[in-house]
Amino acid sequence: MKKAFIILNSVLLALSCCEIEVVKIVDLATLTADYEAQDGDMLTGIISGNYKITIADGATVMLKNAVIYGVNDDKYEWAGITLLGDATLVLEASNIVRGFDAGYPGILVPKGKTLTITGNGKLDVSSNGYAPGIGGDDDNGGNIVIQGGTIRATGGDGAAAIGSIRFRSCGDITISGGSVTAIGGDEGAGIGSGLEGSCGNITISGGTVIAESVVSAAGIGCGHLATCGNISISGGDVTSRGGDDAAGIGSGSGEDDDEEDDEEDEDEGNATSICGDITISGGTVTVHGHSIIAAAAIGSGCNARCGNILISGGTVTAEGGYKSAGIGTSERGSVGNITITSGVTQVSAKKWDEKTPHSIGGGVDYASIGTVTVGGKVGPVSESPFVYKP
Repeated sequence: MKKAFIILNSVLLALSCCEIEVVKIVDLATLTADYEAQDGDMLTGIISGNYKITIADGATVMLKNAVIYGVNDDKYEWAGITLLGDATLVLEASNIVRGFDAGYPGILVPKGKTLTITGNGKLDVSSNGYAPGIGGDDDNGGNIVIQGGTIRATGGDGAAAIGSIRFRSCGDITISGGSVTAIGGDEGAGIGSGLEGSCGNITISGGTVIAESVVSAAGIGCGHLATCGNISISGGDVTSRGGDDAAGIGSGSGEDDDEEDDEEDEDEGNATSICGDITISGGTVTVHGHSIIAAAAIGSGCNARCGNILISGGTVTAEGGYKSAGIGTSERGSVGNITITSGVTQVSAKKWDEKTPHSIGGGVDYASIGTVTVGGKVGPVSESPFVYKP
């Protein structure tokens, strides 16, 4: 009776803090085979062997002090956790998830499916090689929705921390709450696409978000030679820093125009990095370009492109990196129209140095910029630092 009472108390506690009806408590330490988690399961404990953990289609599953340490062995070709369909993970206490094989993420979201993460707990998630912390594998990936929890995601070589593996795609990425730290692998974005990969739209409406890339990829947006959809920020506290030759928010780096195969590669869509429109309508957004190698804060990477930039709300601080604008292009990059309206609280932009043409507009030797409009005044802004506070 005493054991039953303890289990009942655990279930009631889970119900009170997470609004999930816990049906079964699964101690990973007692597993002797692969396990498919069902709706209402609570996974806890340290996994006892190299077992594949899957989540049934439509299930809501709690992680509470769960530890799934993949061993990085190609005999075990699976992720730390694999979704079999749409699923919700509720985080409680502190959890760690690692992929088992180098080509699999910590949490695998299959193409066309959606993972929703919520709760009050922590999650440290990563691959064991060249896959995302959360995202797709070589069969591409689905949609990722983060509503709560404290998440630290780390991408493997060429992969985003949250998003796509190299050379492949993932769906939309949406963050509306929680605290998210995303560190991309070399040539992979913090949040977005991996090397020569793609992702859908990236939407942030709340929470605290810190995103960084190490090499040639945006903090939020595209990896090296990669693409992403539109980037929209309407709330939250967002801090982002791009890797060398890549924007903090926007596109990663492309190839040098002098490359012999550039024209052929561009026809194939492989010679540059391209992101869609960037829209900021609220929140506190702080963005830095790379301090040593060309990188705009918000806009395009070096030899890369992005769409229109619209800032209509919030407080935005954008400090361009080497040879780059705060808002606009990196060296030899291009952007569409840049519009900052009087609805903002404040926008601050800083270019790299006096040899850089604009704080809002083009970086050194920029390829092209559209029309720049700040509070109704038309034309690029050379003043640096420049503060617009209507």
